[in-house]
Amino acid sequence: MRWDALFADLETQLEAGQTAEFTAALADASRLEASRLEFAERLRGHQDRELGLQVSGGHRFDLRVRAVGADWMAGTTLRHSVLVPLSSILTVDGMVRSVARGESSAVRRRLGIAAPLRRLSRDRAPVSVFGAQGLLAAGLIAAAGRDFVEIMPLSAEGLLPRGEAARGLRVVPLHAVSWFRSEGTDLD
Repeated sequence: MRWDALFADLETQLEAGQTAEFTAALADASRLEASRLEFAERLRGHQDRELGLQVSGGHRFDLRVRAVGADWMAGTTLRHSVLVPLSSILTVDGMVRSVARGESSAVRRRLGIAAPLRRLSRDRAPVSVFGAQGLLAAGLIAAAGRDFVEIMPLSAEGLLPRGEAARGLRVVPLHAVSWFRSEGTDLD
């Protein structure tokens, strides 16, 4: 009888040790998976959810996430569509810790910020471009290069200027941009 109790005790200790080992291995695997996760993937896991963003320049807004590309995210605030370079995001509030989702489209994963900017240009959507110091430019996107955007200001009546007035084109390097606000077109 005494031997049975000893063997039962040893068996319990072995099972507890295996459970602890398994729990530790699971925790290690979770940490390894988290270490390979990129910021864009975390954001994709919050599609159609509202997040609080603080961007360079200290501006804060709540954004419903609509799309996330390689180096940008797009979404909507209460009144506007917004495009944010990931490099300008300082903090994000409201993320769920364990949510991550890969983009099913390899093409969309690789799309840089120039893609939604070209769409805004094509749609002739008025935009405002903000940097750390505030408003950098407002008007129509005349061109979107790899690392810059050209903004053609609109007249007071909302028309494109003609002749000499059309020389008001402003070029903004993308590294200076904290966020874009579109007045009429969804960015996703």
